[in-house]
Amino acid sequence: MTTKYSIECWIIAPDQRILLLQVPARPGKHEAFWQPVTGGIESGENPQQAVLREVSEETGLHLTTADVQEITAGLDVVISPDLTVSKTLFLARTSTDDILTNPDEHQDHQWTDPALVLEALHWDSNRETWAMVQKHLSAAGTDHAA
Repeated sequence: MTTKYSIECWIIAPDQRILLLQVPARPGKHEAFWQPVTGGIESGENPQQAVLREVSEETGLHLTTADVQEITAGLDVVISPDLTVSKTLFLARTSTDDILTNPDEHQDHQWTDPALVLEALHWDSNRETWAMVQKHLSAAGTDHAA
């Protein structure tokens, strides 16, 4: 079995809306769907470096390590009997909601009211990580994303 390592980052705007990116449909594979920033960890990178790179590549936002917080690591998602993705989950706050989506990866973006995020998500793994983010925010006393 192969394990690929990746990051997932939930980005919160100043008004507490959550950034979702739309992955285009791939005929024969899947319809278009919404997700947070996701991406692989490249050779020689640690998860912190990967999340800063992926956020920049996918949104044009140039965050610093102070802007992102690791929530948990080692979230395993079994894709097939031969492939598991092991994710490190991050939360980031940004001072702007002005982003530039990379058209090679996403066809659209939306800043979503936290109460509507769950119903927008396609994958169970994203629903599970969104629940972790909400629990983290609630425990931190910033229950704006409930």
